[in-house]
Amino acid sequence: MAQYKIADLENLSGIKAHTIRIWEKRYNLLNPLRTETNIRYYGDDDLKKLLNIASLLQAGHKISNISKLNEVEIAKQIEEIHQTGGQGIKEETLINQLISAGLSFNEQQFDKAFSNCILSFGIGGSYQRVLYPMLNRIGLLWTTEDLSPAQEHFISNLIRQKLFVAIEAIDPAPEHAEKWLLFLPENEEHELGLLIANHILRSNNKKVYYLGTNVPMNSLLSAFNQIQPDRLLLFQVRPHQSKALQEVLIQLHQNTNATETVLCCSPIEAKQLTPYPEQHFITSFDRFLELCRN
Repeated sequence: MAQYKIADLENLSGIKAHTIRIWEKRYNLLNPLRTETNIRYYGDDDLKKLLNIASLLQAGHKISNISKLNEVEIAKQIEEIHQTGGQGIKEETLINQLISAGLSFNEQQFDKAFSNCILSFGIGGSYQRVLYPMLNRIGLLWTTEDLSPAQEHFISNLIRQKLFVAIEAIDPAPEHAEKWLLFLPENEEHELGLLIANHILRSNNKKVYYLGTNVPMNSLLSAFNQIQPDRLLLFQVRPHQSKALQEVLIQLHQNTNATETVLCCSPIEAKQLTPYPEQHFITSFDRFLELCRN
């Protein structure tokens, strides 16, 4: 069972820690446990319940009424929200339900929430208003430490399937469009951020050359020499890779004719790296979207 701090619950649900504590005392909503050193923590069931509560609140229910519902009744209310389809369902509700489905390994619920995204916001809007913020919230864009490996793989694979379909549906960029070369360095296999960049860039009429995961430097430089891209884009998701990543930056600086290079990584990783003038670090989701759209 995963263990979450109250700060994790706040981050994943959008409900303030102070409010969660008040609800615990007033309504006995959650059942935190304690470690051997007396530190409070929450499990998957607590998080899923809180996500459902957040969804019901966003649908107009009052916490005093929600607190009287049992697990089956809460699930029924959530199902009614799904049945409304595109009738004004809120982004936050959909984000919460996608996260909850991923934690529960519930592909049917995930697909249902995603279908409601499409009905509400269209394909492009669904990715930008719901799916990307959801991934950012649970940490799958910048780190891998917030979920269990099984949950991470389950959610990642569901989204990868949908991203591949969405990317295939985008018309090719004009012949003289700006060229981007996308890759992950050696020993990096967390692909979601790169796939999302691929989708956004193509949606904005950029010409994307997608090399994928775990690309050896000699293969990358060979592709670079043939393609001559305007920009390079890479992600580093695995933590504690600053030494190897600095070597990648050195190799790129020495062998790519000072081509603009964008590295997306965590703020912690970025602080341990020294960029060259043509190299830029992206450490926030909003800046990431801004970069891909411009």
